[in-house]
Amino acid sequence: MLSTIPGPQRLDRVRDLLETGADDVLATELIALGAANEDSWRYDDAMVLRHLEALPARRRHTLILAIGDRATAPAAVCELQRVIARNLTPDEMPWPVARHLIDAACAQITGLGPDLDVLAAVAERETGTVPPGLIAVMRRTAHYGHPPALLRPWIAKADGLLNAGEPWAEAADADPGARPMLVHALRVTGSRPLVRWSREARALDLPAGWRQRVHDWFALVPLPRTIGLCRFDYFDADELIDSYNASALRGLLFLLAVTDPVPADAAAVGALAEYAAVKVRGQGSRDTVVANAAILTLELLGTQQSLDELERLRAARLPAGMIARVIKAAARCRAVLSHV
Repeated sequence: MLSTIPGPQRLDRVRDLLETGADDVLATELIALGAANEDSWRYDDAMVLRHLEALPARRRHTLILAIGDRATAPAAVCELQRVIARNLTPDEMPWPVARHLIDAACAQITGLGPDLDVLAAVAERETGTVPPGLIAVMRRTAHYGHPPALLRPWIAKADGLLNAGEPWAEAADADPGARPMLVHALRVTGSRPLVRWSREARALDLPAGWRQRVHDWFALVPLPRTIGLCRFDYFDADELIDSYNASALRGLLFLLAVTDPVPADAAAVGALAEYAAVKVRGQGSRDTVVANAAILTLELLGTQQSLDELERLRAARLPAGMIARVIKAAARCRAVLSHV
């Protein structure tokens, strides 16, 4: 087995299996090696991938299919599949191969523009559309500052406004009446709601019961992802909030903050604040964008209920930086209430 022999001998083992045509055995052993190295292919394992990457396209197709059919989860073989498929063009890639590669790509936090562009072209050619999970990784890739030129045209074709993979986002996207508020929420770019954005928010023609819908979405945020992400040795990506969807949550929080509050706002926002602010392994707070926006929203709501939530958060086990924000927000909220 590749995972049980010394690193320098692994390349010889791969060559032997390829020469005998034992692609099924090779696929099984590569998956086991990927589990051992957490899909992080460095040192001698990098030489294994370089050799596989140099194989003819047809042989790579066979290997990709064998790996995809045997892997327990696409997230476990993201990098393995991506490198084996490197530099394959849409014309060189049949649909069965592309489906395995798309599953693996959807499990990535971000990808490489050219790779995602090829997969989108094959998907559109074969199905007429680009899978929502692939759009999600494209949005995250662009969000994190990777060159988005290749990705923008694909993202613009997407029907959904939010990234698939999180129950709250999928529920919100499935609600036709939510579209105006989601569009406006995604226009927020700063850490506070601007005056013009706030004025436009108050002028939106929102459906009856929209605040309760937002509360319900917030309650879904902690649910497990519907599309699992790859794991790293220092943090679990499934523990985080999708970075693109986090921007929408920030906008929805500010929408509550700049419109007339109701008593139930505070509990919904406070629960989201605590979930986003709590520390996760290797990351610090789960999502600082959402946590900071939720704390600010409690302050801007300016109700006794929101002050009570801030006091509750002050006693919660949150990172020191978040506690400091909560203390300042509570002081400002208390000052406003004292003048009412």
